[in-house]
Order: sequence, then C-alpha cells, then structure tokens
Amino acid sequence: MNRERLGDGFRPSQVKEVIDSILEEKLTSFVYEKEAVDEMAMVISNALRNRIIGSMPTEMNFPRYKYVVNVVIGELRGAGVKVAARCLWDADTDNYSSSMFVGETFFCTATVFAAYYY
Repeated sequence: MNRERLGDGFRPSQVKEVIDSILEEKLTSFVYEKEAVDEMAMVISNALRNRIIGSMPTEMNFPRYKYVVNVVIGELRGAGVKVAARCLWDADTDNYSSSMFVGETFFCTATVFAAYYY
C-alpha cells in the first residue's frame, strides 16, 4: 500500500498524549473498590473513544480507521500482572497506542488499536 494514499496515518504518540490525559483526569482521585472498577473501565473506554473519534476531523484527522479500545484495571496486591494482546493486521497501516497509570492501590492500562479500513 502506497503511504501517499493513506494521507495522515494513525499517530501513536499523539494518541498516547490523549490516553495519558484521560487516565490522569479520571484516576487521580480514584480509590480502588471492586464494585466501582467495571464502571470506571467503561468511563475511561468511552472517554477515549469519544475524544479520539470526536476530534478526528480537526485535531487528529485519522480518516478510514476503525478503533478498539481496551482498558484493564486491577488491584495492586504484590503479585505480578502481564497484559498482552495479539492482532492480525496490516503492518503498513494499522497501529496502536498504549499507556499505564499506577495509583496507590491499583493499576490501569489503556490501549487504543487502530485498523485501517480499506
């Protein structure tokens, strides 16, 4: 695929700034409670999706991309945690951006996958 046909491709560094700001905004005063984690993960996922898709025409301008947003929140209890993802995609066009936030009692990883829609 000729890169010129793609125009401005997905820029992971720009999306990482968005992820960092949303995690900071939503999780700075968050206290881990088992009952609140599901809702907070959805709040973060929706905020990421809305900020990235909502700003595309002006700020980010990533036309023809489909997105998958994944948010994991877990309690820090002294055990190790590994979060992994595998995708089958076009290495020339598809990409992702990810970031992590660590609070006193919890961790959160957020990943935005961008797949170019031909």
